[in-house]
Amino acid sequence: MPTSGIIQLAQLISSQTAVLDTHLQSNNLPQPSFHPDGPTEPIQQSTPVIAKAKTDVIEAAIELRQLLEGPMKLLLPESNFSPLVAVHRFKIASFVPVDSAISFGDLADKCGLLEHDVKCIVRYTAVHHRLFCEPAKGYVAHTAASRLLAEDPIAGHLMVLHYDECWPAHNRTVDAIAQRSDEANMSGYAFANNTSLNTFQFLSHNPSRAQRFAAAMATTSTASLDALSSHFDWNQLPSNSTVVDLGGSQGHVSVHLARKFPHLRFIVQDIAEVVEGATDKLPDDVKGRVEFIAHDMFEEQPVRAEVYLMRYVLHDWQDKYCVEILRNLVPSLKAGSKVVLQEYLLPEPGTMTLLQEMQMRSMDATMLSLFNSRERDVEDWKILFRIADSRFMGFTANRAGGTGSSGVVIVEWSP
Repeated sequence: MPTSGIIQLAQLISSQTAVLDTHLQSNNLPQPSFHPDGPTEPIQQSTPVIAKAKTDVIEAAIELRQLLEGPMKLLLPESNFSPLVAVHRFKIASFVPVDSAISFGDLADKCGLLEHDVKCIVRYTAVHHRLFCEPAKGYVAHTAASRLLAEDPIAGHLMVLHYDECWPAHNRTVDAIAQRSDEANMSGYAFANNTSLNTFQFLSHNPSRAQRFAAAMATTSTASLDALSSHFDWNQLPSNSTVVDLGGSQGHVSVHLARKFPHLRFIVQDIAEVVEGATDKLPDDVKGRVEFIAHDMFEEQPVRAEVYLMRYVLHDWQDKYCVEILRNLVPSLKAGSKVVLQEYLLPEPGTMTLLQEMQMRSMDATMLSLFNSRERDVEDWKILFRIADSRFMGFTANRAGGTGSSGVVIVEWSP
């Protein structure tokens, strides 16, 4: 009797979980745990073999759950984010003591909410998201997730992005796409904020939100930055070459590259509201090699440079806007100048692991919600540069690690 599909998945989960457990035990590493003192990185000191084992387990667990729950559950997943939004907005995690518990009544008083509402929120997020626990009836304590939210500012920045900016936009995206428009201000974000402005124009009129948006963008993973470092040969650039970091927010990418390649200088360009005060926050070791200029990329580029870097910038815009951005570089380009993009490179369906493709499709849908834009595949990028100007030559595109979501696209200006 052949082994069934669900048994094969269960066996894969079992065997690859054993690989993970051996790794943790042999290296005296902590086990993954929901306990408030549990590790925030579940599998530490990872290697390619261990990373694959972790991915195999998660993907098999997803597929097994989906098979056993059946197709109706795929149509009607648990999708109520309002309890998580409430945890974020009312800072509920910050009022729970780190080493003890608090009653629902006292927690409600500190949050300024009704006690029965707090019970609903906490108990929902506890069972659905392992956020908080109830060690004794009527008392709330931390789990690893809620403690992370209370103590780690990065978690707070990402909650702002997900629940203040993205979540309302997702809810209005269907209304936006019904307009069949490629205009940047016809997005779920614009509809959610009741504005005729595009997302970046709206943020420029709301500086505090622009700063919070920029803070979330600065939480980039080291692995993503390392991919940018390794998939373009920065060392081949002459000493004192200038790299213009368009849409560079508060300079986290340029700081990373300036540390790795001390022979280069960087100019970070973004709207005035974003770069304001950024110089004061620069680390001492890169001061003098990283500077900031307020610049609108829809205006002519004022700086002549060897490299124009755009990291996850053009995916914010529909094709006609990308063409305009690229054409605005042309007056400052010189022979041999490079345009370097770091972008998601959409795969053909089924050519990546499940988790990788889930990430890519999620990002594609998020771009639609926030900007009425999209992610692109390699051919899309080739066409875009061809339309912008036939003098963009030598197109190459490298996917990080061969199969990763992050890609680096390089073209050279050949007048």
